[in-house]
Amino acid sequence: MAKTWIVTLIPMILLAGSRSRAEDNLLPLSEVVRRVVAHDPGVRAYHADQDAARSEAKRTETLRLPKLYLNTDVGGGQMVNDVANVLLTGLSPASVTDPKTRSNLANLSANRPFAIPGAHLESLLFDGGRTGAAVRSAWLTENKSGVAQARATQDETYAAAADFLGLAQGRVLDRYLEDHVRVTELVSNALADQAKAGRITDARALAGRAQLQTAQAALENNRDEMRTASDLLRQRAGLAAEAAFDTRPAEDFLGQYLLSPLPEDAELQSNAALQATLLDTQIQEQQVRAAKARRLPELKFVADYGFVFSALVFTYRPAYSVGVRATYPLFTGGEVEKSVQTETRRLDAATLREQKTRSVLQEEYTRLQAENRKLGRQLDAARSQLSQAEELYRIIRLKYDQGATSPTDLLETAELLLNSRERCLELARSSLLLRWAAFRFQGKLLAELERSPLP
Repeated sequence: MAKTWIVTLIPMILLAGSRSRAEDNLLPLSEVVRRVVAHDPGVRAYHADQDAARSEAKRTETLRLPKLYLNTDVGGGQMVNDVANVLLTGLSPASVTDPKTRSNLANLSANRPFAIPGAHLESLLFDGGRTGAAVRSAWLTENKSGVAQARATQDETYAAAADFLGLAQGRVLDRYLEDHVRVTELVSNALADQAKAGRITDARALAGRAQLQTAQAALENNRDEMRTASDLLRQRAGLAAEAAFDTRPAEDFLGQYLLSPLPEDAELQSNAALQATLLDTQIQEQQVRAAKARRLPELKFVADYGFVFSALVFTYRPAYSVGVRATYPLFTGGEVEKSVQTETRRLDAATLREQKTRSVLQEEYTRLQAENRKLGRQLDAARSQLSQAEELYRIIRLKYDQGATSPTDLLETAELLLNSRERCLELARSSLLLRWAAFRFQGKLLAELERSPLP
């Protein structure tokens, strides 16, 4: 007896252990979203863009540093030796008549290759603020790339969370459809029995059979959609084929048919679209400063060191120069002023776009709040209808079990119950998606899902 009990207990313990390990391997919503964002090529592309913008900003900062260049003039040509020419022409007191000596003197002025090394140093002293404006503009562009990357992250987070929630909704709906299939099968069998007994026509029994097939097809379609959703999530997250998702918290939440609250404040300043337009305005302000700075002189410290050919002694002698180079736009045909006017008008346009974006975002959040109130009213009505459908189904089922009502009445009541459940489920899902859309609007969806995925 004891051995039999032990043999029976061991498989139960092993089964419980395997279930526990399987549940530990289920991925929750926050982990799925994190992996999808990390795996998405689009988000990684925005990361690369931001890295490139950061590198460009650091390059722009080097414009303030001194620059040292090494240069070498390499070429060939005739370099005249004045001493040799004087001796050859006979203008000197000493006349050269030896042919070999005269040939050597002529070779001193012949064509020959040459290489002249040198160095050039320059450092910007003053440019009216053009370099500073370029540096600030480059860092603002880097910030804008970061905003674009954050926006892409929020969009991908919302898409992954919506797919995950759709999978949870499908699993809840699967249970509802299974219940409906069981009732439809019960009614179909009852109609078939009545047709055999001659109490109803065969056509009515066939209609019941068709309704059963329709219910079974709806169940299989829903399961196929769940398999597709799971496969797509695995692909987007870069997961193995055996990876599974823990949708139980979301299923429990959806099954309660609750209205998800929206954040109290719109917090427009954290919206990615508004941040991008604000940065555009600030970048354009730097462009205006750079254009105005062109009215001022540019001062550079310049130093050169090299070698100069001396025809008198026929050799290269070292030479250097140190000074300050000033460049002033004395006359540009009005090009500088036109540039200032162009950048100023672009700044006005950027400011107006910023105001328009702020207004549009405020309207969008107002619509979100109105949609949430509408969903609340619809959900209240759907829950009331569901309560009535559940009570009606309970009564009709009791009567059917007692033989006091027909299978058709039972089937109609079951269909009403299924439709009411589907309606409540869809409204609860829409409400939660609206809440996530509000957090995406604020640029806080990923942090919210990591902190508390469900209200």
